[in-house]
Amino acid sequence: MSISRQEYERRYTAIRRRMKQDGIDCLLIYGLGDDFNRGNIRYVTGSGRGGACVFPLEGKPVFLTGPGQSASPKIPKTIEAHELLDLRETAEPAERVVKELARFYGGKNIGVIGMNCISAPMYLAVKDRFPDKLADAVGIFEDLRSVKSAGEIEKMRVAAAVADDVYQMLQELIRPGISDYEIYGEVKRAVYAGGCEYSFDLIDASGSRLNMTFSPTGEKLKENNTLFMEITPAYDGYYAQLPVTLPVGEYPPEIIKMVIEDEEDELDFILAFSEMASQTTEQLQESSRFSVGEIERLGGSLAKKGLVFNQPSSSGVMIYRLLPLVMIGLMEYLFMTELKGDEKERRYADLFEKLMDDLRDGTQAQYDELVPLFEMAPPADRTVPARTDEDGKQIRVIPVEKSVEGTDEF
Repeated sequence: MSISRQEYERRYTAIRRRMKQDGIDCLLIYGLGDDFNRGNIRYVTGSGRGGACVFPLEGKPVFLTGPGQSASPKIPKTIEAHELLDLRETAEPAERVVKELARFYGGKNIGVIGMNCISAPMYLAVKDRFPDKLADAVGIFEDLRSVKSAGEIEKMRVAAAVADDVYQMLQELIRPGISDYEIYGEVKRAVYAGGCEYSFDLIDASGSRLNMTFSPTGEKLKENNTLFMEITPAYDGYYAQLPVTLPVGEYPPEIIKMVIEDEEDELDFILAFSEMASQTTEQLQESSRFSVGEIERLGGSLAKKGLVFNQPSSSGVMIYRLLPLVMIGLMEYLFMTELKGDEKERRYADLFEKLMDDLRDGTQAQYDELVPLFEMAPPADRTVPARTDEDGKQIRVIPVEKSVEGTDEF
């Protein structure tokens, strides 16, 4: 089995220890075969297809299957922990659950895990047989599943590697004119080729904003728009989530390439901020592998170009962070100096105009969602020179000879 027998036995022991502490004779674990409700049932059975399991304080857990399924040659693959389970075929799962619970019941509580998934007939049948004895026991699994074993962590690493491979594939695949159906199909193909039995993948390929649709709709990628995808493969039931937004075409990467030109070290320096937007010199040594001298040289060079901020904090620690492309940062640095009017500056202007148009359109399209952020933002610090009031009268400036003490707040 992909999850070892020892791992399942470890889980069973930990679950029963909690059951004893909470005064529970038996658990009814119920799950569905979807991405949000299969985790608990898979944790004890190895099946990602949902179902009902009666988990006693002592004895084999009972996992219900449909008629004729327990003899299937695929059981070892679809129900990993089958050797540790008592598989019971039934066409009447509600009646069978009540019968199995009664067999293990010792007068204490019946814990229910998956209360939001259990069918109404099954819940009513169990409640009728065990009135006032049902308890929501999902906290047991929440606590135990939140602490991962070394084997579980390794499964997550494999899932993350598959997600990374899909991302690399997308970078080579996307182009103007390709359909979101083609993209989604290639993502699924790559996920399955990586050994994952299912995945939770979202896609949005219309325009330069997120439209909250998340499934293919027949849209085709357009030049200078974006592709959003959430790549979430599950390897042996363990997910790794990778949401990405990819530009279609050469902007804004073209802007950065034009500024950096052939300085590959500068590009490596920028990529070092992919995990952490603001870093000290020591942190950059770890993330970029550059020496202190190289960090100071590259940081200074990129600061002059408007791509990086490099200033000491109030405590004297040098801080480096990426500056935005528009409004301030690169756009400001490029156009606040004397302009030549050459072809390169015209190309910059075209690309920045496109970026500003997309920023405007995205802001307008999502204005209601952005209003709370605007309300929390501090007022812009801007000095506007004025020599006359609104009536056109000269403003009288009165000099004040008074010293002002600085604040210690910052």
